Amino acid sequence: MTRSEEGRDTKHSSILEQFVGDVLAHVKAKQMHGEIRAELLDHLLNEIEYGMDHGMDESAAAQQAVRNMGGPSVVAAQFNQVHRPKAPWKLWISVLVWIAICVVGLFAVQAGNPQDLYRLSTEGYAWRLVPGGVAFLFAFWVGYQKLQKGAVWLYSLTLLLSILTIFSSLSINGQSFLSIGTISINMLYISPFLVLIALYSMSGDKFVKMHRPTLFLALLSPPIIIYLADGRLLQLCTYLCGVLVVGKLAGWKWGYVKWAACGIIIAGGLCYGFIERLRLLVHIRIGNWLHTLNGSADISYLQNIVQQILREAGWFGHGIGELASLPNVASDNLSIAIIHMFGWVGGLIMLIALTIIITTMFRQARLFRDPYAKGLGILISSMMAVHSLLYIGGIIGIVPINGAGLPMLGSGGSEILLWMMLLGLYSSAHWNKDMIPVLKQ
Repeated sequence: MTRSEEGRDTKHSSILEQFVGDVLAHVKAKQMHGEIRAELLDHLLNEIEYGMDHGMDESAAAQQAVRNMGGPSVVAAQFNQVHRPKAPWKLWISVLVWIAICVVGLFAVQAGNPQDLYRLSTEGYAWRLVPGGVAFLFAFWVGYQKLQKGAVWLYSLTLLLSILTIFSSLSINGQSFLSIGTISINMLYISPFLVLIALYSMSGDKFVKMHRPTLFLALLSPPIIIYLADGRLLQLCTYLCGVLVVGKLAGWKWGYVKWAACGIIIAGGLCYGFIERLRLLVHIRIGNWLHTLNGSADISYLQNIVQQILREAGWFGHGIGELASLPNVASDNLSIAIIHMFGWVGGLIMLIALTIIITTMFRQARLFRDPYAKGLGILISSMMAVHSLLYIGGIIGIVPINGAGLPMLGSGGSEILLWMMLLGLYSSAHWNKDMIPVLKQ
């Protein structure tokens, strides 16, 4: 017998509502109440239909359906078992192992390099983990869902701080830093990731969907100009790769991709034509890259040192010793220093540990119920992979960029702050992955 849902909603629905209300009173995941209510009512109405098809009257069928379900507390316990917080323990343990690798590397650098420059590297890293931990907890507490509502503000604020950084008087190693009192922040290192998260969060907005080609052209171009103006080729490549990931997650059509490509080419061409410093930097980077690919000895000093260390490290390295010829040992080039001291085995351990972190994040993100959380998790894990691959490609000479180091591997405060904040957002999504209802897209 087939009846419509409206036909099944009789005077006995109060019995069902009472039972469902008692169950929901014991279910802790409040955001799941609507979905659980619909699931319970649908199951109870099907049970009533089944009973009536077998000769029971409607009242008896309703009471039998409720009895078959069991006690409200028992049913609620089953839902609480499914819809409960899920901590990403595997990810957290992997990150702690990664931090331990960094600490061991910094201790080894200190032991082999008594210069004042590296004397407090490990202590500095430990102190920088404090604001990193605060950023992690803040992002975890605020939650990833707030990003959708504040995406426009996130994009605008990030762009404003990036512009202020360009005009800042603070320059470190030829790159602009944002100065806030005595604190210096590598804002242009952080901004590509924040802009990409903002773009992805805005991609579901109805207004953005209505004006997607022109609006995204306007939103994509300013960061490109900023990175080119400061000579941040690594950040530019990271951003462009991220745009492709965002486009894939947002379901961009080929027409939108062509609009985005036009905007990128126009913005890049204008910067290349008007910024002499950028043209010089591009020529140097491309020249060094071509020399590296051809096996020429005429490559940059840093590239020459890195290539020599990678060739001569051997399986177990040269042990703890001085690394005077390698710059930025405690930050960007810590991974190279670890390979020099602990050999290719040390490099493989780093590679395996980082791969576990990235693959764990990506695989777990694909299981998130909330489509926005799933996309955000995939974006964060993909950007960690892109950043790592660009760095590795740079040090071995297959891409014409270098710098920044592997995620969180080094004593750079801005890098630690960024990655801990992103891990906090990801952990928030994982924590709530079974406590958020599936929304229709």
